[in-house]
Amino acid sequence: MGKTITEKILSRVTGSDVSAGDIIYPEPELLTVHDWYVVNFDKALQELGVERLYNPDILVISTDHEPVAVSPQAAERQKLVREIVKKYGIKNFFDAGRGGHGHVFPVEMGFVKPGMFVEAYDVHVTNFGAVGALAIPVLIEITEVLACGSVWLRTPDTVRVNLTGALSPGTSIRDVAQKLICDLGAARVDYAVVEFGGPALASIDIAGRHILCNTPIEVGVKSALIEPDQSTLDYLAGRVDGPIELIASDPDAVFREVIDYDLDVMEPQVAVPPTPDCVVGVSEVAGRPVHHAFIGSCAAANLSDLQQAAAILRGHKIHPDVRFIITPGTQEIMAAAEDEGLLRLFAEAGAMITQPGCGPCAGGRIGGMANGETSINTGTRNDYGRLGAPDADIYLGSSATVMASAVAGKITDPREFLS
Repeated sequence: MGKTITEKILSRVTGSDVSAGDIIYPEPELLTVHDWYVVNFDKALQELGVERLYNPDILVISTDHEPVAVSPQAAERQKLVREIVKKYGIKNFFDAGRGGHGHVFPVEMGFVKPGMFVEAYDVHVTNFGAVGALAIPVLIEITEVLACGSVWLRTPDTVRVNLTGALSPGTSIRDVAQKLICDLGAARVDYAVVEFGGPALASIDIAGRHILCNTPIEVGVKSALIEPDQSTLDYLAGRVDGPIELIASDPDAVFREVIDYDLDVMEPQVAVPPTPDCVVGVSEVAGRPVHHAFIGSCAAANLSDLQQAAAILRGHKIHPDVRFIITPGTQEIMAAAEDEGLLRLFAEAGAMITQPGCGPCAGGRIGGMANGETSINTGTRNDYGRLGAPDADIYLGSSATVMASAVAGKITDPREFLS
């Protein structure tokens, strides 16, 4: 019987024949933890009497949720993180200004490659699937992995999504990703790995693949990954040392379901409160006044997101009623945006530009909302209170839709600007 990509990766790291449903104890080849949880895992390890990590060399820590300390408490927490890093001998520590978003820069820097098995504290580590890695969040059980090397895992089923067709003019891969999780629904993909492939995959760049792998976690998947291809090799060339295997599922692999999904979404899509899978066409919510907007987060961290926004913004200003924030995903992306003149364009139009990282999506510590306000942004979630105020509405869209809305002062179809 053939195997899926997930079964192949877990068979390799366990040294056994693994199939969906098997209970295993796989040791990750990479671990990631962000700044807000480092103090917590250190406290838990102290309570357990653990003085050293099982393998500190595979751990990557990023200061991305709060790269700029905005309170004395935040500054103290950052100080503690630096002390903890030294205590455990952690080599891969990327403090503020050194990396950026922890779900993006490890791919840029070559920590991640096809066929790897990764575990992390944060749920959006599924971004690493953009290059064909299996990345699974373990949340607070990261403490056990740090101390013992692994925790148990029930091998997930795989839902195969074959992408077909092409994007409609004025729509983006973010529109497809939002519509896709709405169409799939939690019941079909719960505790499964969503594996993307199909003939249309070749038209989607690595930035778009980050988005495709980011959004399904919101409907209960265990992970998501892209079947690596020539585009993967081209992107990783010069970033990853050693050979790269283009791992693929076998022709006779067993999937929970195989879905053919057309990229031809008829109009830009917007997620309405209170969950990211409550998705409608932009025409259904167009005209709603907005007070707050941002482009950033691990669902829109890349240069192409900023380029899409710039194509809308040129020749315009941010509406006077809108506070607009740009958060480049990483230091590399911010430098590239500077080289292209994008940061100047945004700044002169009235945007605020923040340090690379999560930006407002981390919970509104930077650029939050007041009660009674409405935001449209490229973040990952839109539940009430996500950006601070419990009585505020959050809509999610592509960078083009967000930019058009920030200029118009109301939710707007970006195709109106592109025409």
